[in-house]
Amino acid sequence: MRIKGFTALLALAAAFGLSLTAPAAAAEAPAPPDAPAVGVLAKPAFLAPFECGSEWTYSTYPGHGNVLDFIRSDGKPSLGSPVLASAAGTATRHYQEGGAGQYIVIEHGDGWRTEYMHLDTYGVEDGARVEQGDKIGTVGSTGGSTGPHLHLQHKLNGALQDIELEGTSLVPYPGEYGEKFLTSTNGCGGEEPPPPVQKDTRLAWTGPASAANGSPVRLSATLTEKDGGAPVDGRKVGFTLGTGAGAQSCEGTTDAQGAASCSIASVDQPLGADATVPATAAFAGDDDFKASDTSATLKLQYVSGRAFGLSARVPVLLIPIAIAPTPDTGEVRTAGAETKAPPCTQNINALVLTAQAPCAKVVTTVGPSTATASATLAEATVGLPGLPVVRLSGVTATSTSSCTAKEGSTELDLSIAGTPVTVPDTPNHTIDLGVGAKIVVNEQTETADGFTVTAARITAPGGVDVVIASSTSGAHNCA
Repeated sequence: MRIKGFTALLALAAAFGLSLTAPAAAAEAPAPPDAPAVGVLAKPAFLAPFECGSEWTYSTYPGHGNVLDFIRSDGKPSLGSPVLASAAGTATRHYQEGGAGQYIVIEHGDGWRTEYMHLDTYGVEDGARVEQGDKIGTVGSTGGSTGPHLHLQHKLNGALQDIELEGTSLVPYPGEYGEKFLTSTNGCGGEEPPPPVQKDTRLAWTGPASAANGSPVRLSATLTEKDGGAPVDGRKVGFTLGTGAGAQSCEGTTDAQGAASCSIASVDQPLGADATVPATAAFAGDDDFKASDTSATLKLQYVSGRAFGLSARVPVLLIPIAIAPTPDTGEVRTAGAETKAPPCTQNINALVLTAQAPCAKVVTTVGPSTATASATLAEATVGLPGLPVVRLSGVTATSTSSCTAKEGSTELDLSIAGTPVTVPDTPNHTIDLGVGAKIVVNEQTETADGFTVTAARITAPGGVDVVIASSTSGAHNCA
């Protein structure tokens, strides 16, 4: 909002969205040198020139002078809002084409006067006596203004003074609307202004459905009026992930669409039985809007794994052989970073089966969550009755899973009946051992959440099942 006719300041005024007001035609000359010093005359107790309880924001800009422009900030229109006398005095009507437009001057006595510019209508007769709180006009956009607002200035003996309202000096003046606010007590009859009517709000979760430890997550929600769904902007919304001492928080501000968001730089939440983590968003409320909150249950991404060196079931001999997975990490389930590696087994000797230095390990990491299971053997020999002897050395089976990829590999040297066998680098390579027996090298099995790699598996009729170096990994709650 600005006044026309002042080209040198027009561009600057436009940049700040303020009024550019010329001195009123009736403005007095500066006080003579022998005028009483400012502050020695009786200064009126000026109140805001607006109706009781209304809220206004104000600003100025360089070159505008020691004056302020006011617009409403409580959701009601500035245009047509009553303008009240800040203090008692004698009111006179004035008009300035292309400048102040319609304006009122009130002489308060002792050299003090106030000027109210760009009025839409006059509310008092010229020369009338007014009391503090009397209506003297309505806010408008007359003269050189480009939008409804009230241009206010205080003078003492013709010189502009710092503006003081409601017992508080408003200096330093802000350069933008929305930085400072003023609530009027004028016309309240000495009582506190009534609290503004608060509107009900609704906060809706718009954030992600899952989170992963060690990775960032952006939480978001939208704040609207409960009735009508109009967005509520410029309000702080607090977000919390988790509960208790481990809760992580951040804060966002709603934009013109009512959307607020903020980021947790690195999620760090415990993994519960249901693999979820609670999240909340809360608006604390203010003078205009009631508080509201919302919540969501996010899936917590986690990984799993298991590895073992060897297992065997050979029920066809006079003394059946049954070897449980050895060594065995057991099932690993975690949303954190850890390593599980039981001691390697030195040797296994079981008649038709020997193994040297079988080992097993599961390693998990975060950011992103990943599980790597691995099993190794230095050497293994399987000599089942009626079948060629199978010898494996340098055996490693590895399985890795994350929410973005699953992969596995096998390394080994293989000989059958003393003859080296070249094994292709492809999964599930099967070699016939005769009489219904077979060996599968680099056996790979994939499920929805997991991936198992077995370096070699020998099966034969009668329930024979020998597993050499098996590793399984999985990633969960990825969606």
